[in-house]
Amino acid sequence: MKEWLEPMGETLYVSDLDGTLLTGEERLTEFTIRVLNRLTQRGVRFTYATARSRNSAEVVTQGLTKSLPVIVYNGAFVRRGDTGELLVKETLLPSQIDSAREIFRRHGISPLVYTLLDGVERVRWRPGSETPGVARYLAKRKGDPRFLPAEEECSLYGGEVFYFTCIGDREALEPAWEELSRVEGLRVLLQEEIYQPGEFWLEVMAQGATKANAARLLAERLGCGRMVAFGDGLNDLPLFEAAQERCAVENAVSQLKQAADWVLPGNEEDGVAKWLLADTAPALALGESAGEFRLRLYRPEDLEELILLFYQTVRTVALKDYTPEETEAWAPSPESVDRAAWGESLAAHYTLVAERNGELLGFGDMDETGYLDRLYVHKDFQGRGVATVLTEALEGYARGLGAERVTVHASRTAKPFFQKRGYQVVTAQRVVRRGVELENFAMELKL
Repeated sequence: MKEWLEPMGETLYVSDLDGTLLTGEERLTEFTIRVLNRLTQRGVRFTYATARSRNSAEVVTQGLTKSLPVIVYNGAFVRRGDTGELLVKETLLPSQIDSAREIFRRHGISPLVYTLLDGVERVRWRPGSETPGVARYLAKRKGDPRFLPAEEECSLYGGEVFYFTCIGDREALEPAWEELSRVEGLRVLLQEEIYQPGEFWLEVMAQGATKANAARLLAERLGCGRMVAFGDGLNDLPLFEAAQERCAVENAVSQLKQAADWVLPGNEEDGVAKWLLADTAPALALGESAGEFRLRLYRPEDLEELILLFYQTVRTVALKDYTPEETEAWAPSPESVDRAAWGESLAAHYTLVAERNGELLGFGDMDETGYLDRLYVHKDFQGRGVATVLTEALEGYARGLGAERVTVHASRTAKPFFQKRGYQVVTAQRVVRRGVELENFAMELKL
């Protein structure tokens, strides 16, 4: 398998698609596409694991760069992300196919049968036996080159069968699900379709066909000692068990959230992309010297600590560039900070916190215009890359927005830092804080 995988680094990021990376409209946002493509271009190892076929996944991930193999059919196949070449397959044994066939017959179910005929992927079904759900499935994918109706029962189960799907009411499918679950070597899922409430999908595959097994294989072949998984549904639990870090989106089922290390903004809020910007920033910004701390998304319970850090930074670090009178006007006391205004803006902005073993080292935030609002680093961690890493992620957010530039109002203290990153001074300006004039600089970085 060396011809399709080369070791590239230590972390593999694996995301589910539906309900996790995709919006409710079954698409990727432009923000997520921009962020993931840029991270991939910079060497971040990201791929997806989905119950969809590659054909279906390609439709909903148009514009996304796939530099790594992708996991499809819940792990039954691993295919090259760029060409679609089949790399790994988990097919069903003849005895398992016979057992499933008999159970389907006994319960009056005519399944969609996914098979390889002479190496070509096909989806077969008996015309005239379609449930409303199957009819909807076929109509939605009209023209799919995999489709090959089976006029005779005997031809329905031919070739290398690797997957069955039955679509219908829970009551109609549950008895078959219970029986199929007792067949040795089968993995059986019964789940509600997230885009069609009330419709259930019964999916049958080989026991070894899991997102977890496929992801472990990728991590091993890539030389990645750390795997991070993203998901929303119960079928992502095995993937979570295989990962070193587990991220559930806000709209995930409660069981997955309970198993998660992190709960991210939901699939309508680009939660995966926003988290990735934060998690990858230390290595991208500092290279081999990264590792002392990490970034995470802001939580409302951080507010008091951030206000205290802001106050201490202004009243100590800024003293080399501003008078005591000026720093006191800037930050008279932690109690003087308008908590309602800060809390509202930090929650509305893309806000990141740098921490080490639970200790807050710094924070920064940006609004949706690309304006970098705040950037403060703990007085004891100045010059150790915290500001660099925060700014790396915030600039990545601006690029994800499609912004043409990042703007900032930099203090005298921060001005040299931004200049080293390529920011230009637009104008020097004076602002009044509690009756005292303070100098800062309107600066911008063209992206």
